[in-house]
Amino acid sequence: MQLLRLADVQISPSDRVYSYSRTRAAVVLLIVLGTVAWLSFHAVTAGWKVGYYIAAAVLLFFLLAVRFITARFRSSNWLVRANDQGIFIQFRSYLNYHFPPEDMTVVFLSYGEIRSARMIRERVETLDPQGHGTTTQYLRYVELEIGGDVAPLAKALNAEITEKAPMEKRWYGRSSTEYQDHPVRMPRTPFLQLRWQVVPGAKKFLEALRQYTTIADPVSLTQDFVNLQNLGPEEQLRRLRELNERGEKIAAIYLARKLYGCGLAEAKDMVEQLSLPASDPTPH
Repeated sequence: MQLLRLADVQISPSDRVYSYSRTRAAVVLLIVLGTVAWLSFHAVTAGWKVGYYIAAAVLLFFLLAVRFITARFRSSNWLVRANDQGIFIQFRSYLNYHFPPEDMTVVFLSYGEIRSARMIRERVETLDPQGHGTTTQYLRYVELEIGGDVAPLAKALNAEITEKAPMEKRWYGRSSTEYQDHPVRMPRTPFLQLRWQVVPGAKKFLEALRQYTTIADPVSLTQDFVNLQNLGPEEQLRRLRELNERGEKIAAIYLARKLYGCGLAEAKDMVEQLSLPASDPTPH
């Protein structure tokens, strides 16, 4: 096992790359631009003045969300790179490409270090922070069982979760942007889970691994982050920590407020403290 900076990853044209779909990003871009063009044309030809306002609103929304699209066309858009010796896994979200480049955000695993692999299909229930009941997510993970000392990797994963976004100069001043997106996690030692939203799909990746390691049967799980009131304090905090590490920080804060009746600032501080290495937060 080796931890690397993104710039230190040795890239070869023969690598098998698993990345977030550029085609989908291009389709979204075309749809948005086509919608704006149609609304503007209709406003001009039919005298439909409302069309100007709708087109402006759509364009403004696009400008605010354009980073989701442009990030997919950067060279850093990949989750896994595989070669004949092993696999590189990037645990920094491709959306946070503006974070410090000197951070260790990639782990290299030789095929001999991967004891087994399997697919996990997960149904996740969380509270809707908008107060509209619950939200259901259907997620897919590839879980790798890793041999050797995984403590350095666990430490690096935790450091990435607690990383603060750098300040950036923009046309309206200086601000920071941090996406709560953590595609790789270690829920328990020595298992590493990769949230598989990339292409090619998880089945093809596991099939490529089959010649090097054991591929276990897939499993289906249900995670309930809604009904925690009957759990003990330690289990409640563990669930809040897991929810935060999944990138669901807002949902974790909302759940903490509901569980403990605390204010927004106190709940936010509690959730942030949960990800610190030596934290032992207790609700009041």
